[in-house]
Amino acid sequence: MRGEARWSTDQVESAAPDASSVGAGRKLATTAVWSGTGATATALWGSCAGSGKKPYRTIVDLRGPAFRCSCPSRKFPCKHALGLLLLWSAGEVAEAARTPGDAATWLDGRDTRAAVKATAPAKPADPERAAATAAQRADRVAGGIAELTMWLEDQVSQGFSGLDGDPYARFDPLAARLVDAQAPGLASRVRELPGVLTAGDPADWPDRLLMRFGELWALGVAHGRLSELDDDTVATVRRHVGYTVAKADVLSRPPVTDDWMAVGRRTEELDHITARHMWFYGADTGRYALTLEYVPTGGVFAARPPVGVAFRARLHFYPGSPGHRALIADENAVPGDPVSRTGVPPAATTIDHARRERARSVAADPWLRAEPATVRGRLAVAPGTGYALIDEHGESVALHVDPERWTTLVATTLGGPVGVVGELGVDGLLPLSVISDGQVIAL
Repeated sequence: MRGEARWSTDQVESAAPDASSVGAGRKLATTAVWSGTGATATALWGSCAGSGKKPYRTIVDLRGPAFRCSCPSRKFPCKHALGLLLLWSAGEVAEAARTPGDAATWLDGRDTRAAVKATAPAKPADPERAAATAAQRADRVAGGIAELTMWLEDQVSQGFSGLDGDPYARFDPLAARLVDAQAPGLASRVRELPGVLTAGDPADWPDRLLMRFGELWALGVAHGRLSELDDDTVATVRRHVGYTVAKADVLSRPPVTDDWMAVGRRTEELDHITARHMWFYGADTGRYALTLEYVPTGGVFAARPPVGVAFRARLHFYPGSPGHRALIADENAVPGDPVSRTGVPPAATTIDHARRERARSVAADPWLRAEPATVRGRLAVAPGTGYALIDEHGESVALHVDPERWTTLVATTLGGPVGVVGELGVDGLLPLSVISDGQVIAL
């Protein structure tokens, strides 16, 4: 297809909003229910027979990706789009010389809206009102941090005896007060404390808890000394405390244009919302980028390229260190630019190199929990310590995987050396994908 690789089955299924959609899409991945299908380097279309007289018209913009279907489903992509993508992945959709009228009109409209959005002037802000709001919030946050600092000092002076009896009763009220003080980042860290008591060796929980207390105390001290810090550190501290950065301010920063390959994603359930973390890797810059998106629990995320697919786009990075979080400037690829599927997977390194990279990031951001890393090695099971990855120099790193994901890892690697893409923390690596034969495969 004009030199462009079709998505693999795994890549198509990784774009599905949920497991049930994957199953429904597989049932529609047959030529028996499709008519008028076609594909170009940028688009895919077809009509799927349904229960009614009129077939559902489905169009896929492969650049975003983005999806349009006449069916009533509120999922993106719907089962018809997934079925069409799976059919295309299997080579059952022929290349077309031109895009049909309805698909061309929709694609042109998307490009036009993206171009208008990119050039639209920002609404002028009321500087006096903004300054007053910022000052009011700073006072509330400072009050919340003062209460947090006093609480931490009380816990240390009184000792930790009994904390493991009912930790939620001890920590949740403080987290709620920090939310009221408009410091949601700090509140989130406090809510994590009960889990610290149960993770790892049961006998070591006081050491782990004391380390987390130290992080919280240092963050509070740093917030009180913002005027003494450089701009990057100020932005980093504010991010961890929970200050938001306006999207317009991020988009006003210089963009980084590259062929960005999706190399990993994970979701986590928070209070009534679901967060999606997606990691990208730039072919030219060799830079990792992280996008964070949130939807109410049970909601559907916007479509994003599946793991292993690259797209050309402008990314704007948030201020602060280590500088991974970013916003995608365009919901599509950059208007007018060709779709790129020549993205380069991140080069796999040794465990020692990955740890040194993480150390540099922690030096810039002492509150950093995890650093993106791609490590090459063989899978191993360490007696008493669980799953691990061992590199060519004999260095090992613990892998944070459940038995089901471990089985997937073993099946993918077949016992040989493999590159594992994941998030490297102080106590191990959380695998998100593997690199096999130059392909990035989601876990």
